[in-house]
Amino acid sequence: MKKKMSVLLMGLLLAATLLTGCGSKQESVDGLTEVNMAFCTFSGYSPMFIAQEQGYFEDAGIHMNIQVIEDESTYASLITKGDIQFLATAQDPNIKMFANGAASRYVLTMDESFGADALVAVEGINSLDDLKGRSVALDKSASSYYFFLKALEDGSSLTEDDIDVQDMGDTTEAGVAFIGGQVDAAIMWEPELSNALAEVAGAHTIVTSADYPDAISDSLVVNASYAEEHPEIVEAVKEAWYKAVDFYQTNATEAYENMASGFEEVTPEDIESDASGLRFLGKEDNEKLLDANAEGNIYDLCKEMADFWMSKGECKTDELDDYFSLVRE
Repeated sequence: MKKKMSVLLMGLLLAATLLTGCGSKQESVDGLTEVNMAFCTFSGYSPMFIAQEQGYFEDAGIHMNIQVIEDESTYASLITKGDIQFLATAQDPNIKMFANGAASRYVLTMDESFGADALVAVEGINSLDDLKGRSVALDKSASSYYFFLKALEDGSSLTEDDIDVQDMGDTTEAGVAFIGGQVDAAIMWEPELSNALAEVAGAHTIVTSADYPDAISDSLVVNASYAEEHPEIVEAVKEAWYKAVDFYQTNATEAYENMASGFEEVTPEDIESDASGLRFLGKEDNEKLLDANAEGNIYDLCKEMADFWMSKGECKTDELDDYFSLVRE
């Protein structure tokens, strides 16, 4: 469940509010250090609301101001200027922003899509090879594009050129196109994923993100200068996330209520449904990702993503040493 604003103005107004705010300066609210974080409406980021509701930020001396901003085109500017200190978004957009000049540093990986994203097809398409000559709707700017081509490379004899790929405005539009019978298959996520399987006769999944859990993930980054000046805040935010994930794993009912509390028109039931296709990464999971000698480590995964987006002309570099400077020994 990722919600896109139907009116761009609201996202721009939110961004404008931040741009007139405290910037990278340390402000104090009731003796707490004020910190700004932004992300869009997506359940993968919602444990941050557990940290807020359970007082983990306050315990660390932080007044966390979480801004829900749907206009993701503003993110690179906000994190670079320091108008927000922390930003959560998908792993590969974070890499693209850094590679194209954003002053961001990787902090941790928040979640992995574990079935929340899928390629859904009509009856008669039973494998990736059956897509030859058929129409597939997807958003070429989204993580799902990377997921789709990775699946094609590993699980079929086809390339993108063998398929009628229709680039949509976003993944929600791809789902709507499939449900409306305009294409033979589509990459989609909730709620379009469940809607498609329920409403389109014969619709079924061909491959899901559970088959490629490292292809679609989300990460938290921090403004580079802020991280250098306030490493203790970065560590405190990390620990608050880890505590939130631990709370989620042991107090699910209350956790869903906390996680829905910061979003508009999102219920605990929505969060619970979405969470079934996500895997939230805590401290131990992140420590494993940071082991450069381990298979599937974060450095190799992100280098592969950077190489992919460079090949598509959307990254200026695949050198990520500075991006990982806070976590790489």
